[in-house]
Amino acid sequence: MVVRFLPPPDEASAGPVHDRGDLAEVIELRSRLVRSDRSEPEAGTETGVEHGAGAEIAELPDPAPAVEPGLAGGGAEPDRPVRTVSEDAIRLLARRARSSGELRRELSAAGHDASDVEATVLECESSLYLDDLGLARVLTEGLRERKRASRSQIRMKLRERLLPDGVIEQALGELDDDEEHELLRQAAKDRARKMSGLDRQTAERRLLGFLARRGWSGERAVRVAREALENSAARGTVRFR
Repeated sequence: MVVRFLPPPDEASAGPVHDRGDLAEVIELRSRLVRSDRSEPEAGTETGVEHGAGAEIAELPDPAPAVEPGLAGGGAEPDRPVRTVSEDAIRLLARRARSSGELRRELSAAGHDASDVEATVLECESSLYLDDLGLARVLTEGLRERKRASRSQIRMKLRERLLPDGVIEQALGELDDDEEHELLRQAAKDRARKMSGLDRQTAERRLLGFLARRGWSGERAVRVAREALENSAARGTVRFR
């Protein structure tokens, strides 16, 4: 509040004095806040507050410093909590099925201690979160049905998934031998039809190379390749030079 005093008594003759009914007139302090867009105070005022003789100037406190959103107290963002090896394992297995070798490799790459990684892998196996044999069987069946892959091709794919050798051989041992031979025979037959115009020796060499890339080799592959070429020539689908 600001107090405004009446003129002294000896100045009463200077002009008519209106009776105010009190010794002082109390007025309301109207402009307490400083406009944020005003760079300089108006003339005759300080910080935009009207004042007179004998009046006190009220000082406004400085505004509190702004805090950047998301930073407590304006400091740096606290570090995110580091996941444990078990938490990382669960996160990885929730995304897709992994072999024990794949999980071991990825946990090690994440910087976890080797002993902790091994303990976590064993724990996941005992809890059936990891099942190497089940994964090997699923992959084997898929490769055989979709790709008509040979045992050799399947073995290579399973090793790429870091499955143990014992598990791989067990899954391959469950494949039907008759089905394997039929795959070889059909692959040789289909390829032999494209050997027309070659001499017999060249055709046989190329056919054996094709079968080897598909995972078939050895005496059985040689026998099946020759049989396919002879049958194709007998039917007239292939003419050798």
